[in-house]
Amino acid sequence: YCKLKPEAGPCDAYFVNYYYNPAAGYCQQFVYGGCGGNQNRFNSGSECNAACQINVV
Repeated sequence: YCKLKPEAGPCDAYFVNYYYNPAAGYCQQFVYGGCGGNQNRFNSGSECNAACQINVV
């Protein structure tokens, strides 16, 4: 899931979340709408790094 593109989802909330950007090699911020989306979404940069940086093949 760390290779998935970030998805804001169909809702209109404004949550700053993080996703792993495999092209850049690190986690970046994006705006999440509050519903939908995919598994490449984390509440913090450290949570994103812990989940993705050592697991991406």
